[in-house]
Amino acid sequence: MERQAGLEWAMPFVTASVDAIAEAEGIDSAPDSPRSSIPVRFEPVVSSDVTSPCELGVVEAALAIAGGQLSPRELLESCLARIDRTEPVVSAFVRLTSEAARSQADLAGQPTGVLHGIPFAAKDLFDTTNVATEYGSRVFAGRMPAWDATVVSRVRSAGGILVGKTATHEIAYGVSTPGVRNPWDLTRMVSGSSGGSAAALAARQVPMALGTDTGGSLRLPSAFCGTSAIRPTHGLIPRNGVMTLAPSFDAVGPMARSARDCLLLLRVLAGEPGSLAAPVVDLRQVRVGLADIATPYEVAVAETLRSLGAQIIEVTLPSLPITQAAASVLVFAEAACEFRAQIADGAQFADDIQAFLEAGLTVLASDFLHATRVRAAIRRDYANLLGTVDVLLLPTSPITELPHGISEYEGVPLIPVLTPYTFPASLTGLPAIAFPCGFSTSGMPVGAQLMGPAHSEDLLAAVADAYQQATDWHTRIPPV
Repeated sequence: MERQAGLEWAMPFVTASVDAIAEAEGIDSAPDSPRSSIPVRFEPVVSSDVTSPCELGVVEAALAIAGGQLSPRELLESCLARIDRTEPVVSAFVRLTSEAARSQADLAGQPTGVLHGIPFAAKDLFDTTNVATEYGSRVFAGRMPAWDATVVSRVRSAGGILVGKTATHEIAYGVSTPGVRNPWDLTRMVSGSSGGSAAALAARQVPMALGTDTGGSLRLPSAFCGTSAIRPTHGLIPRNGVMTLAPSFDAVGPMARSARDCLLLLRVLAGEPGSLAAPVVDLRQVRVGLADIATPYEVAVAETLRSLGAQIIEVTLPSLPITQAAASVLVFAEAACEFRAQIADGAQFADDIQAFLEAGLTVLASDFLHATRVRAAIRRDYANLLGTVDVLLLPTSPITELPHGISEYEGVPLIPVLTPYTFPASLTGLPAIAFPCGFSTSGMPVGAQLMGPAHSEDLLAAVADAYQQATDWHTRIPPV
């Protein structure tokens, strides 16, 4: 689209967001989120029989390797064979590092860490030594980092084996990842921006992956692909060596097929040793706030948790339109600031990205500052709400499936369409875990999310794991 047409397409989203918060309450500072006092313990996991190694989860594979039932090379070859079979139609990866991975697997002797011999993929925003990291953009084509991002280094130090870089929506500024197809139905989108990582997990190409989340980019593709992910408390995981889009929103997080696998990887990303154990919580102590926007899928999740002992309390979320509008103003302005130099140099991003960046340059300082004060008020409201319940249960996306290749829905850009339920955690900086909770009538995965107080990742994973041990949605394999 031409520049003027692009601005006319993107600007209404910016101006509507500014107008939406014009009369909203703003405060200068917000109280800290209450810390959870519910104890989470870790119990040993029984090793599973090894059938097709690529279908094993992270904990299962690590136990099999530790027990001598499986070697790192056998697991890697199973994953690479799966990639060979499925990648021609899924296109989850932008580049593979198969030979380097084989060399590392062959050299794997004594375990170096809890992820010894486990293959992983990294979104094309994470610096990887001598492996191109191009942010999914022709603007950064040929960019070759000399060093690993901190989190990549930590996964390698724990024994993880990098098999390749997964596709992202260009500079992570979108929610469709247009080059990737959904393993459940190749005519459907994977969402994004961590769409390549989610698709690779769903297709059983790798058992774990790294992604990022600004406005929902870990959680949305997990919902669309039937996988799991944790958006951690803002600032918990270092972002050194990871592309920045909107620094006060960006978070690095783990992606896998189960809550317990995500928590293990999260521990490693946080610089902790991690353990091959399952998080366990006495659900009789847990008050689950069922959000007023819940669909029958989340109601069913709540009923399962109730049957396991949890107390279910219906709650009303702080204004979602104001939350989304405040987040939109801030993200648009921060992203435009981050890429101002490229825009000034005449760099050409994809049409929709270019339009969003240029529209972000129009945000006034006064509107940005007001959005910041509205953000503080919303943080206060969530702190108050999380003083009455321990976790919040809500949908991940208002729409569960969309056609592959679209950039708007009913004339509206996809970002505002898909992010109203993911922006609360992004705006407040609170942690959330996304997990599958069923399938639509057309056979596509549906995802829910749990949101909690700051640093409640253990509790969120324990509640989600209890649900996953009582259901089998996360174990189902797409037909691709």
